[in-house]
Amino acid sequence: MQSCELSSDGTDDPLSCGPRQPRIVVIGAGLAGLAAAKTLLENGFADVTVLEASDCIGGRVLSVQHGKSVLDLGATWIHGANGNPVYHLAQENGLLEHTTDEERSVTRISLFTKKGVSHYQTNLGERIPKHVVEEFRDLYNEVYELTQEFFQNGKPVCAESQNSVGVFTRDLMRKKIVTDPDDSTKKLKLCMLQQYLKVESCESSAGSMDEVSLKCEDEEWIAADHVIVTASLGVLKENHETMFSPSLPRDKVLAIEKLGISTTDKIFLEFKEPFWSPDCNSIQFVWEDEDQLEQLSYPEELWYKKICSFDVLFPPERYGYTLSGWVCGQEALHMEHCDDETVVETCIELLRRFTDLRFSRVPAHMLTQLRSHSSGIPNIPKPCRVLRSSWGSNRFIRGSYSFTRVGSSGGDFENLATPLPYANVTKSPPLQVLFAGEATHRKYYSTSHGALLSGQREATRLTEMYQDLHRAET
Repeated sequence: MQSCELSSDGTDDPLSCGPRQPRIVVIGAGLAGLAAAKTLLENGFADVTVLEASDCIGGRVLSVQHGKSVLDLGATWIHGANGNPVYHLAQENGLLEHTTDEERSVTRISLFTKKGVSHYQTNLGERIPKHVVEEFRDLYNEVYELTQEFFQNGKPVCAESQNSVGVFTRDLMRKKIVTDPDDSTKKLKLCMLQQYLKVESCESSAGSMDEVSLKCEDEEWIAADHVIVTASLGVLKENHETMFSPSLPRDKVLAIEKLGISTTDKIFLEFKEPFWSPDCNSIQFVWEDEDQLEQLSYPEELWYKKICSFDVLFPPERYGYTLSGWVCGQEALHMEHCDDETVVETCIELLRRFTDLRFSRVPAHMLTQLRSHSSGIPNIPKPCRVLRSSWGSNRFIRGSYSFTRVGSSGGDFENLATPLPYANVTKSPPLQVLFAGEATHRKYYSTSHGALLSGQREATRLTEMYQDLHRAET
């Protein structure tokens, strides 16, 4: 457990006028924890300690040196600019290279970008014709506009019984696609729908205590007046029964249990030379046998079928010839349990299958047995470097981001965010245990700026309480 004691120049602040400064401990040095600590210091709190279990700060924001470049194993996108503190922070520090509208969005399809063209390949090694992709893109983006009402109103238009964006999108798209008079393109579009849905799924009551005590792994006890817990939802799911004494209130436990935590991992493959064409910005995998598939889950040995594409990283002067793949859900956890060699061989076999017609007659279930067959195909060599994430296996994270699943609602995010002890429940001092992190933000859960805003929210909550106390005493 790493600790960092922070101090501020708060001599002229009302907080410094009392008998002593409030002792505040922030658990977790991710975006939420660091934002909370920074906001506390800016508001005159001088006794602030940040505890971090891992050997680096940043949490799920993890940039690593990889050759001459820096690769992001965690958070990648800045979702929106207006009012987004992460965007402004990056802008102030000169970290923004460019801004785009649709081309970087995972909810809209953009076939053409300034970096090239997306190549949609089938498992028969054939490239899907441009006009079919364009028709599918236009149809999907039309449905996308309707799904926005799901996020804004909590349910999709004309779909009272639906409780999943993915289900709503799939069903509406299917209804539109089946009207296509061309049976061959109809089947391809249904398969493309399955491929794109894979992208979308890459989905204390303190009695009479006057202070909160924290026990660290090295048996050290730390006393605090306030603790801001920024542990991820995955960590809370796994450890809440042993993390808190007394136990958390039932409604908070229910919120932890009902909300979902998804795992999304990245796989980076660097090659000495590119095997893709200069105009290619991604290789999209479309399985032609999945046009009627209802469930987007696979047995452990077929985890690779959840890899929906490999994107080309630009520019090559910075990243070399590197592909970036995504895998999510339970299949990501299966990938994490494989060694590097197995992951590399599986990914290369997948790329060979989708880009070479000689694999057109090989059954999908034999993909993991193709090592002896694929060695004679020289056009896709093994990568010279590989890097991948493992957010699900990381015991300090246990997942990538939260999401609402069947039976949960926005109220669960609010319940998780409510400080303890609850007001008017005990005679204990208020705001002893506070909660921050992306899973506590009702509007911006699953985003980096949601995490940052939640940390600022809890620090502001403490600031306002002490300001009110100071005004009452003067």
